Amino acid sequence: MKNKSIAFALIFVNIIFAADTLNLSLNDALTRALRDNPLVRIEKINTNVAASLLKGNYYAYEPQIRVSYKTSEPFDSSQEISLSATQATISGTNIEFWANASPLNPSTKQAAPEGFEYENRIGITVTQALLQGGNPLANLVPIRKARIDVEMREEELSAYAQKFLSDTERAYWNLMLSGEEVKIYRYSLDLAQRFLYESQERLKIGNVAAIDLAAITAEAASRERQLFDAVSAYRQKLLYLVYLMNAPQYWDSEIILTDTVVSLGEVGGVEEHIEAAKKFRQDFRQANLLAKKGELDLTATRNGLLPKLDFFISLQETSYAESFSNPLSPDERKSQISGGLTLQFPALLGSSRQKNNIAKYSLQQQKLSLENFLRLLEYEIRAAHIEALRAFRQIETAKTVSALQQQKLDAEQERMNVGKSTGYAVLQVQRDLVSANLDEARARIAYIEALLSLYSKDATLLQRRGVAVNSVGE
Repeated sequence: MKNKSIAFALIFVNIIFAADTLNLSLNDALTRALRDNPLVRIEKINTNVAASLLKGNYYAYEPQIRVSYKTSEPFDSSQEISLSATQATISGTNIEFWANASPLNPSTKQAAPEGFEYENRIGITVTQALLQGGNPLANLVPIRKARIDVEMREEELSAYAQKFLSDTERAYWNLMLSGEEVKIYRYSLDLAQRFLYESQERLKIGNVAAIDLAAITAEAASRERQLFDAVSAYRQKLLYLVYLMNAPQYWDSEIILTDTVVSLGEVGGVEEHIEAAKKFRQDFRQANLLAKKGELDLTATRNGLLPKLDFFISLQETSYAESFSNPLSPDERKSQISGGLTLQFPALLGSSRQKNNIAKYSLQQQKLSLENFLRLLEYEIRAAHIEALRAFRQIETAKTVSALQQQKLDAEQERMNVGKSTGYAVLQVQRDLVSANLDEARARIAYIEALLSLYSKDATLLQRRGVAVNSVGE
């Protein structure tokens, strides 16, 4: 039995103490995960795509320039060149500058001075929308919606970063718990082996029956199996933390967690967590942004109900030249100014009305969803707060039980020494002590996880860990 235990101990040491060792604090683990994991960078790219789409909406108002040149045989009489530049503005104003040089049209040639063959025209036209398209707020809807899309992508990035941060921190503390479980099972095996050795000595002098020794031997073997399972679980959790940090160079390394003592204090008041959730909760902020988009859709559809009434004014100058090669030095000039109104509207406005109705109904749904979201948010915060309080109280209870079980084991061993107890009773008390020690370790981690859940519900985990959203993925 002794040789077998030594062999198992060597296996244990080889598994736990790998060739390389990494000292890892909680802050280092969180920093590595947010900086190096590609999943976080993917979410960051989605935000960059939304920002590019926003810029694209601004470029919808960039100037449009068009140049054309046409010629065919005979070259002297068929060359034509034209240039135009158009600028649309958010106020609903459209400005067009244009110029062209071409042979005189037969229908207008009689009006031209005698001897001139080419006509050069330059002009500017300004069109202002008075009803539909004339409201800058309505014209800005695509840009404002694109800006809201950017904010929503940022909220999604924040939510993903918080979840990823929470997963990484849980992995860190679960690995620490697993390490403590290994120590507790190691201690449990040591108790069984020591008790087995003492029982073997008592058997030599006839103080222990052989049947009792068999039961103690079986118990030691069972605890050896528990220790091996705990070591395997430890390695699994270590691999998961390495995966989250995207650090494949540490697959076969030993990680020593330096933040082994946690002092997080008591849970604060529930109202402050509710107020924080209303301010920071990403899904609640996204719901508000969706309501704003609904209001913008309503503004746009209301603009669509208006008839299209445009005012325009055009200034034009016409000059004539004897040859196409000399269009900029004309001998004759004529100026003209014109203006007017254009009105256009569908007979029934049916399509525009239905779009406006859909926008109204959608906005009503979003507002009702916000009301329900507030109730759901408060329920989740209160439930998480109750769980955190419960988990905090369990820590002291578990400590007390663990201390009492140690006293009970000492007393039972004393009774065994004076012949008033049995080996089975001592083994049972040992199991109770190991179970109490495991409960104490798990109670500490359960409290940490309850706090993480509460901080995730009120969306303050990033702030509490000092993480800025704009630095995520960089």
